[in-house]
Amino acid sequence: MANAQTTDLENPSSSDAGPISRIDTNDAEVYSAFSVGQRYSILAIVATAGFLSTLSANIYFPALGVVQNDLHTTPELINLTISLYMVFQGLSPSFWAPLADLWGRRPVYLATTTVYLASNIALAVAPNYASVLVLRMLQAFGSGPVIALGAGCIGDIANPTERGTFFGIYTSGPQLAFVFGPVLGGIVTNSLGWRWIFWILTVLAGVLLLSIVFLLRETLRSLVGNGTGYANPTPTQWLYKRFKGTDKASTADTKRFRQFPNILTPLTYAFQQDIGLCLIYNGMSYSVFYAMLAAYSRLLETSYNLNELHAGLCYIPTGIGCIFGSLLEGKILDRDFRIIAEQHGYDPKVLKRGNLDLDFPIYKARLRTILFPHFIFDVTLILFGFMVYIKAPLAVVLVFQFIFGYSATSIFNVFHTLLVDLYPKHTASIAASNNIVRCLLGAAVTAAIEPGIAGIGVQYMFLAIGLVLMFSSLLLWVIQRYGPTWRRRRAELEQVQYTE
Repeated sequence: MANAQTTDLENPSSSDAGPISRIDTNDAEVYSAFSVGQRYSILAIVATAGFLSTLSANIYFPALGVVQNDLHTTPELINLTISLYMVFQGLSPSFWAPLADLWGRRPVYLATTTVYLASNIALAVAPNYASVLVLRMLQAFGSGPVIALGAGCIGDIANPTERGTFFGIYTSGPQLAFVFGPVLGGIVTNSLGWRWIFWILTVLAGVLLLSIVFLLRETLRSLVGNGTGYANPTPTQWLYKRFKGTDKASTADTKRFRQFPNILTPLTYAFQQDIGLCLIYNGMSYSVFYAMLAAYSRLLETSYNLNELHAGLCYIPTGIGCIFGSLLEGKILDRDFRIIAEQHGYDPKVLKRGNLDLDFPIYKARLRTILFPHFIFDVTLILFGFMVYIKAPLAVVLVFQFIFGYSATSIFNVFHTLLVDLYPKHTASIAASNNIVRCLLGAAVTAAIEPGIAGIGVQYMFLAIGLVLMFSSLLLWVIQRYGPTWRRRRAELEQVQYTE
């Protein structure tokens, strides 16, 4: 039987939240000491935060034409508010995620949600286009990091055998925004005006902030271990310790708040061969998905003469497909993991404690069935462009959107889970790397999609993008073929750096 042991090391005195981390559990401990109720409470809060982050982008799509007319600007400048939103959504985790891996999840959640709340209030009363543009960047700076933070929390509380299911539930939160965001945006814009979009986000952000303050427990394993430690307490935890006390709780060193990690740490992951290829492949898929969503409402309005409300309703099949893909792919990932573990003689009880040695075929386990959603995603994208071009029945387009949402989210879940498996002790930072690459690529493709459609036609634009994605499948082969070698070489290098 394979010998499972953790290989991640950390210099405890280092303030750099880099790729080296100490062993914080032993083989006798359960991976997470949080109760089932506590774990699902944490999952619900971080999924809600992810929902709001995605909602902030998607609720805005049906209002683009109204905002353009109200602020007396052009479609290109309005699209800039989307592109720059994505740029800041991608870059902001590089600032916040290393802090979350050093200070803890709770303080960073509180800070980012406060920034997000303030930016929504300001957007609701923004007087002109310039202020909307700047405030959208601030909004992204506050909402962008929560996807990486949520991935960090999932990595903290879910062991590898159940991580796929947890990520499936977690990502269904943001996917719900694909259902309700454009619909809500269309209804609000038609009935109350586009500024009420941001008042609604303000109320939701306020509720989320209160939930974080009172309910979200600290999960960072270097501070609280598997959940038995005491750091960054909720008011209830603080009161319990102050008035009743507990011998089991040890106060974490608050000197960490005087340390500032290297905010470039998330960028360093992109230069590691296997991680970089994962980020590129996932980023390409995400950028196409996001660009499609940005162009979708305008395509429907021009090709099918729909108003903002009806165009918003047409996002529902996409969102339902995304939710279906999140939940189903989570189960598939856990099943594939068990199959590969059994084939290679690993003890499920050991794996449930979170220990994966370098010999475990993690790339094979996570990428075992990736070609199916990849093929569906690519073919659906190409056919969608031709369906819109020939003005096929709207029902046909909506079916394609459901399939498109399902396959896209399946791909995203695979790589979310794989990246956390590769760096389980720095999950927020590695998720931030993923966010940086996919959002920057997304911003570029979103900026190019409208000129491309205008220049060569919707059918050929989506055909060109689809052909590029088709060839990206070669990256999957390279990752599975050379990933284990690169992973072992990286671990050996980190071991040498630690001992020096």
